[in-house]
Amino acid sequence: MKRINDFIDSALEVALRFLNRYMANKGLALGLNLYSQYTFDKDLLLKAAALIPESANGTLELDVGVGLVNADLVIDVTALEIANNDEAYTVLLEGTNTAGFGTAADNFLLAMMPIGDKVGTAPALYNPGTDDAIGRYVVPCRNERNGTTYRYLRLRFIVTGTIATGINLTAFLAKR
Repeated sequence: MKRINDFIDSALEVALRFLNRYMANKGLALGLNLYSQYTFDKDLLLKAAALIPESANGTLELDVGVGLVNADLVIDVTALEIANNDEAYTVLLEGTNTAGFGTAADNFLLAMMPIGDKVGTAPALYNPGTDDAIGRYVVPCRNERNGTTYRYLRLRFIVTGTIATGINLTAFLAKR
C-alpha cells in the first residue's frame, strides 16, 4: 500500500510541475483566477441584475436558517458610472432575526464593499488608489456578529455623488 501511495504522490507531483510550467509558458498564470470562480445557486440570490441609481434597501430577503453560514458575497458589476469623479456605491450585507426586516434597530451590518470613483470613495472609507471598474468583487462574510447569528439577510445600497445612471450589479452568496 505504501508503494502505491508513493507512486500516486510522485505522479501528482510530476503532473503539477508540468501544469505550472505549461501555464507559465502560455501566459495563463496571470489570466486564471481560481478564487473568483463560483457556482451560482439561484436560491442564494440577493440582487438580480438591475440598475441602482439611488440609495435603497434590497428587495430580496434570504432565509439562511438558524445555523452559522460562512460564505462569500459575490458582486458582479456590469455597469458603473464614475464620470464626475465623486460617485460612490457601497454594498452592505445586513442581517436580522425578524422576517421582513422590521425596524432599523433590529438590522445589523455583516459585510460591506465600497465601489466607485477613488475620489468619491476615499473621504468616507478608504483610498483604493485607482477607480473601480466593472467586474467581480468578492467579500468574505458570515451571518454572525458578536456571537449572534442572523437568519435573514438582504443587501442595502448607499449611493452618493453626482449620479446620472448609477451602478448595475448582480449579487449572490456562495457558501464555503
